[in-house]
Amino acid sequence: MLPMELIIDFDKIKDPGKKEWLLHTLKLMGIGFQATEKPQTPAQYNEDLEAGDAEIEHGNFITAQDLKIEARKW
Repeated sequence: MLPMELIIDFDKIKDPGKKEWLLHTLKLMGIGFQATEKPQTPAQYNEDLEAGDAEIEHGNFITAQDLKIEARKW
């Protein structure tokens, strides 16, 4: 059987959580891959910071204490 080649353009995955999930899933399944990503521009970095700040201002976050409580349930 020939090895399968998987090509994924990680730069097109905009959601960092989805990108991280994909990377972990590939590793868990033992699927080898090579990843090259373009460096984030300062403008993109600033956009990410602003989006994170907006999430926090809207209350969309979990405290370290709450996270520890959730982790104990796993």
